[in-house]
Amino acid sequence: METETQALLSFKQGLLNPYRVLSSWNAGANVDCCDWRGVRCSNNTSSSPHIIGLDLRGSGDERLIGEVGSSLAQLTHLDYLDLSSNEFDRISLQDIGSLINLNYLNLSHNNFATPISPHLGNLSNLSVLDLGSNGWVVDNLRWVSRLSSLKHLDLSSVDLRSNNDWAGIMNKLPVLQRLSLSNCSLPQPVLNPYENTNFSRFLAKLDLSLNHDLNSSIYSWLNNFRNSLTHLDLTRSNLQGFNMDGFENMTSLVFLNLRSTKVDFHSPKWFKNLCNLKLLDLSGNNGGGLLSDVLKLFPQCVLNSLETLYLPSNKLFGSLPDFTIFPSLKELELSFNMLNGPIPQSLGQLSSLEHIGLNQNFLVGEVSEAHFSKLVNLKSLNLDGNSLAFNFKEDWVPPFQLQSISLVNCSFSTRFPRWLRTQNFSYLDISLNRISDTIPDWFWKNLSPDLLYLDISLNEIRGEIPDLDLKFNQMPVIILGSNEFEGQVPAFLFGAQNLDVSRNNFTDISGLCEVRYSPLYLLDACANLLSGQLPNCWDKMPNLVSLSLAYNSFSGDIPTSLGSLTTLKFLNLRINNFSGEIPSWFNYTELKVFDASYNNLSGTIPSWIGSRLPNLVRLSLRFNHFQGNLPSSLCNLRNIEVLDISFNSISGSIPTCLHNFDILTGTSNASMVQDQLRDLILMWKGQERLVHGHNLEIQRGIDLSSNHLTGEIPNEITKLVGLVSLNLSRNELTGQIPKEMGQLQSLDFLDLSRNRLYGPIPSSFSQIWRLSMLDVSYNNLSGSIPPGTQLQGFNTSSYAGNPYLCGDPLKKCVSEQTSFNSNVHVVNEYEKEHTLMTQEMLISISVGFIVGLWGIFASLLLNRRWRHAYFKFLTNIIEKLK
Repeated sequence: METETQALLSFKQGLLNPYRVLSSWNAGANVDCCDWRGVRCSNNTSSSPHIIGLDLRGSGDERLIGEVGSSLAQLTHLDYLDLSSNEFDRISLQDIGSLINLNYLNLSHNNFATPISPHLGNLSNLSVLDLGSNGWVVDNLRWVSRLSSLKHLDLSSVDLRSNNDWAGIMNKLPVLQRLSLSNCSLPQPVLNPYENTNFSRFLAKLDLSLNHDLNSSIYSWLNNFRNSLTHLDLTRSNLQGFNMDGFENMTSLVFLNLRSTKVDFHSPKWFKNLCNLKLLDLSGNNGGGLLSDVLKLFPQCVLNSLETLYLPSNKLFGSLPDFTIFPSLKELELSFNMLNGPIPQSLGQLSSLEHIGLNQNFLVGEVSEAHFSKLVNLKSLNLDGNSLAFNFKEDWVPPFQLQSISLVNCSFSTRFPRWLRTQNFSYLDISLNRISDTIPDWFWKNLSPDLLYLDISLNEIRGEIPDLDLKFNQMPVIILGSNEFEGQVPAFLFGAQNLDVSRNNFTDISGLCEVRYSPLYLLDACANLLSGQLPNCWDKMPNLVSLSLAYNSFSGDIPTSLGSLTTLKFLNLRINNFSGEIPSWFNYTELKVFDASYNNLSGTIPSWIGSRLPNLVRLSLRFNHFQGNLPSSLCNLRNIEVLDISFNSISGSIPTCLHNFDILTGTSNASMVQDQLRDLILMWKGQERLVHGHNLEIQRGIDLSSNHLTGEIPNEITKLVGLVSLNLSRNELTGQIPKEMGQLQSLDFLDLSRNRLYGPIPSSFSQIWRLSMLDVSYNNLSGSIPPGTQLQGFNTSSYAGNPYLCGDPLKKCVSEQTSFNSNVHVVNEYEKEHTLMTQEMLISISVGFIVGLWGIFASLLLNRRWRHAYFKFLTNIIEKLK
């Protein structure tokens, strides 16, 4: 019908750029909309066909964006509508509720902002309704009870916290077979005993996972379906104290997931009648105990039927049992426990086994071919984090074809494992195995286009990687870091999503210019032997979010094509030889980290950094040749946590608008950026110190040291109460230290040395109780060092070069010495009087002696006869002595 064709065209007009998906939807003469993509028409030949189905499920890049207009209400014969996995933001659910012939409705995985309408309750013929993963909030769920034909209901991630009658509503759906209420913030069920209910006798699959407020009282409702339930998922519910014995009546259970429910699974009864059980997941319950004791709880019928056993993260200990007690076992997961001893060779007898997960235990001993002798169906193997030694013959051919291999730190021989040649893996991690060898060409040539993950890092692998004609289907993660690879990074590797070639000996990265398009999201090429001009073809990787080229020898100008990376969030150019000015990257609105330290960049610091990079969290331009003033626009970096412009030739004053840094003033929450630049370099007494930390909150700092800044320290800096590190040393700052500096109580590192500051150290310094590094040396400070445990605990070098500064740990102040002497006099008055008497006596004796002596000499001097007689007397005495 023409009206239906026009309805589809009207729907298309409400979309943004729909041509990739709906290119076949075009009007014109003799156009049959039944041939359009996603359109299904009736086969009624007696009259004009009607549109009865519309399947526009999105996938990958083929997603529809925009709003679902009211035009779809004209498709009155529609019985199937699937708009899931797109990016719709608005929809008229009242119009959708008018499509009373609908049997299938799927609106899941969109971005709808409109509320769920009770008009959906009009769809009495609906058997499948999926509204999950939209972030909807529903205050009244009663309209669901009118959908009496509903067999499958999915409301996952719909907020139902206001509906304590949700269980009673579900009881009114008589033919319901599958119900998913995962992550719905479900409250405890409140059932009305006087309300008519019609429990479904068919409910087989029930998913109540990720509802953290559900507790053990849920079992009274679950008991209504004990005869029909085959699949039950209660992941991350709170079943602490739950009596597991109640499960013994659910004899139809095939799938039981109790992951992270705090349940005690050591009860001896609850397994008793679960003879149909094929999957049991008790992960993350920290149940503890001997593994052998837990397995004794399983009756023989469960041992025979069980195909999947998940018991990781349960603090289980003891040795591994003889696994032949599980003849049907396909998946075994015992990771992150405390199991010890060797792996029994009986494991190799389970011919049905597809997955083995024994990683992160304390297993020891040798692993040989016998452990895998009959595992012909094995697809996944994870033995990470044990103390195992692999001992395979050089020509061993495994009986299996592994898709996932994780053997981190498993003590391989130094040779590259040859048995990998027969495997068709999409996931391989053999990092940290001390492999010292070249990789054979067959390894690279056998890489699958469906590769998802490859990690051979932290070995000693050398040689070149061949350039293959290989295109990946899945955009894998490839980690080759910390080896000894050399030569060119081949072009095919740039087809990965994440590529880490850091800490190798690569000399050429120009292969990135050989690809037409690269899906790279992260590229880490730091610490190689890369040199020369950086390739100028970055526009070929428009999705790049993180780029690290640090610790190389790139030179010349930073290429302008880097400015085309509009999605970039992390850019690390640290320690290269880049020169010239920073290009005008006006489109870096998402950039959070920019590190161009230790280069030869020059010119002024661009003012657009503050105006065009609103999300910047870390800016490091240290050790370059920047001149001019600090642009006041830097104060627009409200999210900044680390600002480092040290070791340049910046002049002028410190901007007074620093209090605009919302993160550092504590007026905004921390950004919690997760990035690769987790090392903060601090200058301390003219030397660099590398501070490590995964929490960027401990790295909040400002470093403007070793420039030519003048003027006073602005008082506004005392409002940055979130600062952990402040370095203004080696400048020409004058004036006094702001009195309110003690407000910076988060400070751990403070360096104001080698300036021209004068006046006292503010008494508020004693309030900075976290301070562990302080340097105010070589200024003109004076007065007493304020009392405070941490201030007196610093070395004297922290205060050196301030001749008028005194107090502990320096010399005592003069006023203190005078006060001490005065107190001594007052305390001992008797000693004072005794001292005065002694002084008077000494004076009298001295005067008497002098007067008497001069009396004798005066007599001899004035009387000649006495003088001759005296000398004659002395001469006679001398003669006698001879």
